[in-house]
Amino acid sequence: MRPQLLIGGLLVAAMGAGFYLLALPLVYFWSLPFAVGGGIMVIVSFFVAESPGPVQPPEGFRFCPFCSTPVAIGAERCPHCNGIQRRDTQG
Repeated sequence: MRPQLLIGGLLVAAMGAGFYLLALPLVYFWSLPFAVGGGIMVIVSFFVAESPGPVQPPEGFRFCPFCSTPVAIGAERCPHCNGIQRRDTQG
């Protein structure tokens, strides 16, 4: 079970119900998709496994803070987004 998906689905379904209760023309149109989407999220949350944990970069690399591409620890710029990297070697 993935509790983040469950809570998110409950919030989205509640927002869809709120849109339905408001009954404003443009808001009312979105009530059904939000309510159904939130219900699907709640149901799926019971079948999706919890993630194992944070992703670690390969040895000798760190993640670019701008695009999350693995960048060599000594590199000055990211090869993907050309973002300037920090000077420290801790990652």
